Order: sequence, then structure tokens, then C-alpha cells
Amino acid sequence: MYNMSFLTLKYPSTSQMEIWQLKRTQLTGKQIAQRKQISRAAVSKTLKEANKRVMALLENGARMNKLHLDLLSAKFGFARGYSHVFKVRAYITYSPTNGVHVWYEHKGICENCEDFVHCRKLLLQEYKERDLQVPNNALRPTTLGEILFQELEEMLE
Repeated sequence: MYNMSFLTLKYPSTSQMEIWQLKRTQLTGKQIAQRKQISRAAVSKTLKEANKRVMALLENGARMNKLHLDLLSAKFGFARGYSHVFKVRAYITYSPTNGVHVWYEHKGICENCEDFVHCRKLLLQEYKERDLQVPNNALRPTTLGEILFQELEEMLE
């Protein structure tokens, strides 16, 4: 028997994503309503549905990767958990550009990894979409990830 929530899993719509991203920039519902020329009630309803969908995406990512979550935020599109399979901490991010990504804590030799460019690009996009400063452009992806996830954890705790 299939889990119905998995079958109905949906990414936020374009308008939901726009409002969700504006809210992440610390704008109030009133400010978003004025900017989008819609009512505050419409902003609230749209944001509620966007958060619901982001939460479902993060939870589904955790289920699929057998992660036990201990920190979860639809607002930030971020979750932290633990993989008992790999015995490491894991992070799940959601961004409109990157979609859902699971990151496992590790000390890799990034320079020799075939995914170096891809990981770096994804992480830099995560910084950009969250309006966070990249600490140093020369850092390897594992270090960029460590710093990003630590900043997100601090925002939520």
C-alpha cells in the first residue's frame, strides 16, 4: 500500500515560491501584499500552502534517505538529521532553483571528486538564495557546506 502523502507530493507553485522567497527576506505579510498587489489574507493563505509543501518535501527527503530529523524549518527550507545507515549527520535543503538536496557530513577530498563543480555550484546558489555571504570563494564545497549549515542551524535555534 502506498503512502498517499507521497503520491500527492507537490512542489510549490510559482506564485507560492515568489511569496515564500519574499517572506524569507524578512518582509512582513503587509509588505508582501503591497508589493504583489494582493490582500494580506491572500499572502497568508499562499504562504501557508507553500510552507506545507516545502515541509512535505523536506520530510519526504528524510524518509527516502532514512534520516531521523531533529531540526526542521519550512520557512528556511532546511532540515537537519542523522543517518543511522551512514552514521553521520545529514542536512536537507530546499531552494526554488536547486530543488531538494540531501547533504551528508563528511571530510572529502573535494579536489579529486567528480562532483566538485556541481556541489560548489549548488552550495553557492544556496548562499545566494538565502541572501548569505559566502565566507571565502576559495573554500572547498565540504567547508562551504559546513559553514552554511551552521549558519542555518544558528538562525533556527
